[in-house]
Amino acid sequence: MKEPGASPLVNGLLAVASILVTLLFFGILEGVLHLAGLGEPDARGASRLKYQQVYLPTLVPGVRGDGSAVLRTDDRRLPFQEVLQEKPANGFRVFVFGGSAAAGLGHSPNVTFARHLERMLRAAFPDRRVEVMNLGIVALASRQVALLAAEAARDYAPDVLIVYSGNNEFLEPHAKKYAEARANFLTRAKDLLRETHVFRLANRALRAEPDVPSLAGHDLSPDDLRLTQARIIEDVEMTPKEIDAVIDRYAANLQEIQAVAQGESVPLVLMTVASNWEWRGRADLPDGWMDELLGDEVEETLERLSEARLRVNQELADAAPNERYEWLHKRAKIAEAEEDWEAARENYRASMNEDPHLRRALDRMGEKVIEVADRGPAIPLDTIAHLAARADHGIVGFDEFYDYVHFTPEGAVLAGAIVFDALRESGVLPEPTDFDTAEYVRNALARIDAGGSDAFRLDEWAGIGGDPGEPRSRDLWKYDRAIQEMDARLEANPFDLEALVYRGNASYFEVDGRDDAEAYYLRALALDPENEDIRFNLERLRSEARP
Repeated sequence: MKEPGASPLVNGLLAVASILVTLLFFGILEGVLHLAGLGEPDARGASRLKYQQVYLPTLVPGVRGDGSAVLRTDDRRLPFQEVLQEKPANGFRVFVFGGSAAAGLGHSPNVTFARHLERMLRAAFPDRRVEVMNLGIVALASRQVALLAAEAARDYAPDVLIVYSGNNEFLEPHAKKYAEARANFLTRAKDLLRETHVFRLANRALRAEPDVPSLAGHDLSPDDLRLTQARIIEDVEMTPKEIDAVIDRYAANLQEIQAVAQGESVPLVLMTVASNWEWRGRADLPDGWMDELLGDEVEETLERLSEARLRVNQELADAAPNERYEWLHKRAKIAEAEEDWEAARENYRASMNEDPHLRRALDRMGEKVIEVADRGPAIPLDTIAHLAARADHGIVGFDEFYDYVHFTPEGAVLAGAIVFDALRESGVLPEPTDFDTAEYVRNALARIDAGGSDAFRLDEWAGIGGDPGEPRSRDLWKYDRAIQEMDARLEANPFDLEALVYRGNASYFEVDGRDDAEAYYLRALALDPENEDIRFNLERLRSEARP
């Protein structure tokens, strides 16, 4: 505050003194709140990204139609699922954790390796009460998975935990670096303030606790994830040291999960996370890319392929770090054309490991999974090796994944069988069984290959609408678009039986979708009163615990 008649120097000193006193008071208050434990960071996965938060408890009490006490999902990012509050003597309970690859992004919750594992377990042990809870949530990283796994191990009486996590480890570091690259003085000051106990305490007092994120509420929109896949790397570059640090934290998170599981005497399966080695992006190399590379258009011969490989090697030697993956991908394509499958595999994996988008789990991360499991009692499951052993020429690609990391329906079948066999070989299953996983895989793949319209029956519905070719679409949000298509069809024709059933199935899987699902099923049943699939869906819905 300026004193009347004071010199500019005195006024300046008074202003500085006022600022210093304010900062001192703020510092004292910050220290007091820290010592008192007030205004601590939220224990929601310790991520700055809103869609990576974890809200506990994951399961809340409910009552089934027959009076049975259950625990059911309450987070709208998860599909509706429930387990008995008291696990029966003949129960076998499995919890699966991970990000969108475990959650089955792009399809209904039926098209996940967790659901195929559940079907195999129920077929192998018909006298057991098998419960498989899939807690895979889109965009979660291993830090958040560790919180969910710890809760399940301590509170939900699991017989085994299965962790398939690793594709999202760079989401938050990328977002942080992106924000820093575009920050100015004001945004930096705001970020510093937001990290103080004073701000957090005041913010919670004024705004209360935030709502649980919801896909329906657009807290996790396509644009949110596309930012991290495309535009973000224009301003972001991870150094080798920074990448090493992320991978080390990943290993530490897995070790934390292992320690909790060991402390609770719960078997744990740590899976390496597989990726689509053939992935280049939403579009493949254009036709004629080799002609453009060599500057002519002639028939593809061994000599021409050799010339193209030499040219790619030259470009690769001079390429910037964030461009190398593209040239390695081209070299893999040339090796495929030459039928040099070993070179193709090596170059595809090298391209994946140097992809600056960092949205696929790196080979080094798979090695960390095995290392962590080998240091403790966890069961290591090398998903990558198992899928490669089945893949054409050992190249894991678009047969197993419809995009960079998300399973095709075929891939989900294969992964489920891999997990079942791992549980059997490790002695985790409740008793010996001669269940034939190979036969299950053959039958499941045959049904997929047969194509046709999607199933009406709730537990077989894939969520692809009426288009049998849709499962191979690279669109992450095709499931959401299929639902929008059903809505449009019903607006045009309220008596569209197929759209009514599919829309009812989608609503069934929504945590708060019971009433909508029942309404759709009743309208469908009025059109086809003898349809057993619709009756099954309606009876199942009415038997379960819903608000």
